[in-house]
Amino acid sequence: MLLVSVTLMSQNFVYVNQVGYPSSAQKQALVANLTEKTFYVKDAVSHNDVMKGTVSTSKFWRESNENISWADFTTLTKPGKYFIKIGNDKSETFEIKADSKIYDDLLSASVRGFYYWRSGMDILPEFATWKGIDYSRKAGHKDSIVYLHASLTSAKRPADTELNSHGGWYDAGDYAKYTTNAAITVFTLLTSYITEQKQYDTLSFNIPESENSTPDILDEVMYELQWMLSMQDPYDGGVYNKVTALKFPGFIMPADDKADRYMIGKTIDCAYNFAATMALASRVYAGNTDYPDFSEKAKKAAINAFNFASKHATYHPFVNPPDCNTGTYDSESVEDEKFWASCELLILTGDKKYTEDINLFQIFNVPYWGDVATLGLISLMLNQDSISNNLDVNVVEKRFKALADNLLAMYKYQTGKVPLRDFVWGSNGQVANSGMILALGKKVLKADKYVEAAQYCFDYLLGCNSTGYCFVTGFGSLSPNFIHDRRCSADGIEKPIPGYIVGGPNVKQTTDCGRDMYPTNKFAARAYLDEECSYSTNEIAINWNAPFVFLTAFIRGEFR
Repeated sequence: MLLVSVTLMSQNFVYVNQVGYPSSAQKQALVANLTEKTFYVKDAVSHNDVMKGTVSTSKFWRESNENISWADFTTLTKPGKYFIKIGNDKSETFEIKADSKIYDDLLSASVRGFYYWRSGMDILPEFATWKGIDYSRKAGHKDSIVYLHASLTSAKRPADTELNSHGGWYDAGDYAKYTTNAAITVFTLLTSYITEQKQYDTLSFNIPESENSTPDILDEVMYELQWMLSMQDPYDGGVYNKVTALKFPGFIMPADDKADRYMIGKTIDCAYNFAATMALASRVYAGNTDYPDFSEKAKKAAINAFNFASKHATYHPFVNPPDCNTGTYDSESVEDEKFWASCELLILTGDKKYTEDINLFQIFNVPYWGDVATLGLISLMLNQDSISNNLDVNVVEKRFKALADNLLAMYKYQTGKVPLRDFVWGSNGQVANSGMILALGKKVLKADKYVEAAQYCFDYLLGCNSTGYCFVTGFGSLSPNFIHDRRCSADGIEKPIPGYIVGGPNVKQTTDCGRDMYPTNKFAARAYLDEECSYSTNEIAINWNAPFVFLTAFIRGEFR
């Protein structure tokens, strides 16, 4: 794709959720730089007017350099396909359906994205065909032999010890596997199952394990959990950072990447992340007949990892050894990981000693891999009965409510409505995580006031944003086609694998493709580029897809 190197100072568009809306949902369109006050909703087939309304008073939004107003068409409930017209400008076409089955394909594709991410196994046509396109591929990176990096030598595990680290998901658009990012991803998917169990128990996503008695989402997560267990040192309980080649490969298929792979790094934050994840998983899979030994194994692994981390008071962030240049996920502090792990182990064991590291009077933020304290707070909120003898549940609820209310206020009072403080790397993942917090506000606080804001996070990701893109591959009338992903680049298929959410606008980094390739790089809400080179805005990652799965399942369940 050839892009003209110009800076766009303004644009005239009407932005909607391009996938569509359930009949009973809030429906609003973002309107940019239009002076006309009247909007019309038109039938997409006949072009007849079906509704007329007035847009809100416009306000300047510095983040997009636009005058923003809103067209509310919530009262339109009749199923059909429509578009909005204001003057000479019109939106993309969207659909209204009687219920949230409108999101069935979206939920399926976003969950199945993790199957396509599987390392070490053939991705088979019977599970990898979507709307007539076959995305199957040969297995790559079986990782039955990976080498312990020389920086991790010990008496019991000397350099180049051969280890088995089979399975797991590729982390993003490359072929490395990271414990830190796996942890928050697994938490999010398991918590989605916990809060939407009735949905998941009846859904099949057509993966190899679909015929067993376990819900498919738990089968998919188990593929990652079994790999995570291989990342623990059995001699001391410590946990390794990543499995990777020493440098990123070219844009080749997994089976064509023959470079040696190494287990690299061992840090306290990885141990705490691992402990938290395994403690949560031990609870979720307890009594599971398809994985009968896993719960106890995960509990033991969690305790051993926590004990390892607790013995190492001085934290040193992970730094790549000189001969390696793949990702690091280097946490600045270990306090948030310790908090999360303590919460999960308190819930699992009931042992009061874990309350020593549970400080409820800290600042809780929208979570991401570098700040996971709120994950612990969420688990406490969802398990108030089991912690009430050890913690003040009123304080737990108050702290969670403060975060949810802050996001709700951002939605209500910010011109652009998106509850996001900054458009950083992975901004779409942060929007999805904000939506997750708001959704949990409805779930655990029983407060309907959070639903509209959670839904707007969802609408934003599906096209109601200042770029005009539906940020999920394969959905909407304008979605990413040139994502930063080695499989999608090398597979020879025109369309990328469906169901992946891209990183989204990021004003902090525009050098990956060259600054002139980003015509809107000065404006944070529009600094997005649908080009393969744009790893800063157009890459995919497991920790962004997971909260999108959570949010999609919540919205689907809310409007059934």
